[in-house]
Amino acid sequence: MHRGAPPRACHPISTPLPTLSQTLTPKNRMRRALWRQAVDRLPVQTNFTGTMAARLAAHFHHAPAELSARFDNHLLRVDVDHPPQLSDDGRVEFDWWGAGWGTATEGYWHASAPLAETCDPAAFAWPDPLAPCLLDKAAAVIAADAGRHFVVPNFGFALFERAWSLRGFDQFLMDLVCEPEAAAGLLDKIAAIQLVLAKRFVALGVDGGYFGDDYGAQKSLLFAPALWRQLIKPRLAQMFAVFRDAGLPVILHSDGDIWPILPDLVDIGLTCLNPVQPEVLDHARLYREFGRHLSFYGGISTQTVLPVASPDAVRAATAACIRDLAPDGTGLILGPSHRMQSDIPVENVEAMLSAFPI
Repeated sequence: MHRGAPPRACHPISTPLPTLSQTLTPKNRMRRALWRQAVDRLPVQTNFTGTMAARLAAHFHHAPAELSARFDNHLLRVDVDHPPQLSDDGRVEFDWWGAGWGTATEGYWHASAPLAETCDPAAFAWPDPLAPCLLDKAAAVIAADAGRHFVVPNFGFALFERAWSLRGFDQFLMDLVCEPEAAAGLLDKIAAIQLVLAKRFVALGVDGGYFGDDYGAQKSLLFAPALWRQLIKPRLAQMFAVFRDAGLPVILHSDGDIWPILPDLVDIGLTCLNPVQPEVLDHARLYREFGRHLSFYGGISTQTVLPVASPDAVRAATAACIRDLAPDGTGLILGPSHRMQSDIPVENVEAMLSAFPI
């Protein structure tokens, strides 16, 4: 357990931050930036798909495994150990939970919902979060890293997204409205499994929690805020609490326009918001309204900047992200808003890197 982390109260930004005399390790730089404490420079994190990794490796003359170091990444995510399981034709890969995803795309293409015909949790063979070897690979990665990077467990598709991945997107949205008790039962089962995993990861010695659960579309939430507060918020709060009660920060990735529920996320203990898409979350307003409560991660658009802008515009967007989200020199993990895909010119990747703080 990491001692001495600030409580859930806001982190003051009105007092100038002191200058550090020493160079921080990536782990300590991340930890301090997440809590809005003084850092020697902003931490950075650049993620990419496998296809983009191959392009970058060829361009920078590195092995794909060396790219994280080349990009000065600070964050290391670990996951449950689940050998890939493919459909007979190889077009669908099944995750640990049993949801299927298309293999012919760089992104996430949902291809199979095992609970499509029923919302009854008893009708499904759930994965075992207490399986003895489930975290062996994560433990080995943590040991090999030897405390250099900031390690978090990857709770991608954490709750709402996990429910729709099992039930189907359209069907689960209908469940939320037409069958809220059944939807709540499914969410309870998912949350119970995630809570067991979260406690195991904390015992393993991770440095914080990382959750992915998209609640926003380009111009609004995917559902009414009241519905989110009723069915998602209390269960997400339980999951956050595993880490916050251990004195650890919590990062949440949630795409889209989620303005209406940002105060709720602060209320349940969120530390850091990702991806802070500039198309839907104005950065200056984010800092103005939530800079006392949240740190930020991401901010350089993979939608309207990196794939289509000029290198000069990429450098300008990177500088603007720093200016608007970290005017006091901390509270930002700088990087692309999402995993970079192969539609991004390598020249724009170089331009972004050239604008990163050194």
